[in-house]
Amino acid sequence: MIHLPDDTPIWTEHYKILTREQLHIPALHMMGHACFQEVGDKLDDHFHSNMEFVVVLNGTQQYVVDGERYMLYGNDIFMTYPYEHHGNGEVLQDVCEFIWFQFDLSSSRNFLGLLPPHSEYMFRQLLNYRQRIKKANKKDIPALIKAFELLGSREISRQILGYSYFLQFVAGNICTSDVELTKDVYSQDIQESLSYIHAHLLEDLSIGAIAASCGLSPSHFKAKFKEQLGITPHSYILALKIDSAKIYLKSTRKSITEVAYLLNFSSSNHFASVFKKYTGYTPTYFRNHRFSNIY
Repeated sequence: MIHLPDDTPIWTEHYKILTREQLHIPALHMMGHACFQEVGDKLDDHFHSNMEFVVVLNGTQQYVVDGERYMLYGNDIFMTYPYEHHGNGEVLQDVCEFIWFQFDLSSSRNFLGLLPPHSEYMFRQLLNYRQRIKKANKKDIPALIKAFELLGSREISRQILGYSYFLQFVAGNICTSDVELTKDVYSQDIQESLSYIHAHLLEDLSIGAIAASCGLSPSHFKAKFKEQLGITPHSYILALKIDSAKIYLKSTRKSITEVAYLLNFSSSNHFASVFKKYTGYTPTYFRNHRFSNIY
């Protein structure tokens, strides 16, 4: 397992990386563009310390995340959480073109160069983002391509224009309203299951109960949920619980054991293990160190 920080500028014909020092956009850690015109070496299993999005422009690309395999096509947006292991598995990288970028979620202050309330809105939308794969709006793809082209310029006026194109893409495709996104993307039964999950998050949620709440069999529910959200119901529930745990750890004096049992983890050790998997840090470190200013 290797950590790829993506903090080294690269500018070749088929592979380009702009670092945060070049981008001058707070919380945008990096942005890259790849255009593979022939099958290349496989992408080794790795992780980043930031939230990463890959937008496929042309061709196909395959990723494996913690054993789960995902096939991407044109206009797909693919997301991985900080410290989440991913790579191509055992296959070579396909002929494809994509743009990818990473967000540093360590603070909402001046997020993406915005002021409150816009900075807090964009930050929280990213914290609550749950879709492993979704389709980008086709009309916004040219804006993303233009954003990368202009942000790589040495002219400040062109960089500013690139920044506006980038915000257009992110606001329209990633940091969208949860309510509007649900109405547009999820079927009625999956919407009902999401409502049930959120209403009973502090209870011992079972797949059978969630499936029954939306009128599906457990197997049909799991398949349909994964198809529409890009992750399993179990992973979605755990991610929600970890988000809630962050709030409890920051905003209350509850002990870590109390937070674990409040969120229905079987033990404080299990809670700590899951928390570290999703955040890269132990609950104690999260409470006492750099993440104290997230909420």
